[in-house]
Amino acid sequence: MSADRNTVVRVRAVPVGIPTEADFEIAEEPMPVLDSDGTVLFRATHMSLDPVMRRYLPATDTGAGPIGGTAAVGDIAMAAPPPPYHPMVGAFVGEVLESRDSRFLPGDRIRGGHLWQTHHVVPGDCVQPVEHDNPLEELGLLGMPGMVAWCGIRVADLRPDETFVVSAAGGAIGMLAGQLAKAAGARVIGIASGEKASYVVDSLGFDAAIDRRATDVGSELDRLCPDGIDVYFENVGGDVGRAVFDRLRDHGRYIVCGMAGEYNGPEPQAGPPMRPVLRKRLRIEGFVVYDHFDDLPEFRSQIREVHHSGEIHYRYETVSGLAAAPSALGRLLRGENRGKIVVELD
Repeated sequence: MSADRNTVVRVRAVPVGIPTEADFEIAEEPMPVLDSDGTVLFRATHMSLDPVMRRYLPATDTGAGPIGGTAAVGDIAMAAPPPPYHPMVGAFVGEVLESRDSRFLPGDRIRGGHLWQTHHVVPGDCVQPVEHDNPLEELGLLGMPGMVAWCGIRVADLRPDETFVVSAAGGAIGMLAGQLAKAAGARVIGIASGEKASYVVDSLGFDAAIDRRATDVGSELDRLCPDGIDVYFENVGGDVGRAVFDRLRDHGRYIVCGMAGEYNGPEPQAGPPMRPVLRKRLRIEGFVVYDHFDDLPEFRSQIREVHHSGEIHYRYETVSGLAAAPSALGRLLRGENRGKIVVELD
């Protein structure tokens, strides 16, 4: 990465299935110029990778696009997936290089949602100051993934002694959701793959975990939850989600956070049958974190407190350089990540 050039990752072609490096291109462009009042020039130092990014790149026009018809990452809103040769978007932490906004000075650390590139000129209203010197936490535990987990537990109306199941349990959202459910007094079962299944039990305190690639999820749920399941925190969809749905108890809650297992397919899978919803008086509710931004200060205060006290744990996986982002996104969508993936651009 040249110090006087702007490195940009652009979409070369709309991927079919899981994106590969061939679907993107790396370009070197002139540095953006600060040319209007109220704007800042900043250098990105860290970038978040999240499964929802796949929704910005649907393979067909069958409903796999951005949630609600728009996609927002930080303060960027996209009405449609990026066309070919348009940069991707992501959440960043960065350092102000120049400023024509009195709220920011050179050297200030900021966060926001921006394009996959190393340097940005943006309105000052589109970034926020970073409150502490830990960029990983800004993009993980105290960022969007952490807030999604926290909001989902509230949406679920979880009660002590209930049985709580979370899919993608070793991922950026699932590992925190499970710990928060445990802190609320629930019995927590995680669904993950490989090493992550043992990690959530041995390191995070889950009561049990199911390795979805090594065992039959339905049979394991029958063994671990013979009396049924009260709350399911849905992150993946597909066959895993259906296996849990079939085992929900009366008045169970099916909380839909994401469908990462379906983002790469050309057609959305059929939803669950409605007869059990009526018979069991189930509640199926989707939620999007952008609807809860008014709760951001409360979320950050609560999570910072329990994290610093050692009550919850959170792990990160870092990759180096913006050019590594396309490959890392593919690994994330294959479930090969170990925790929250952050790209270090320094």
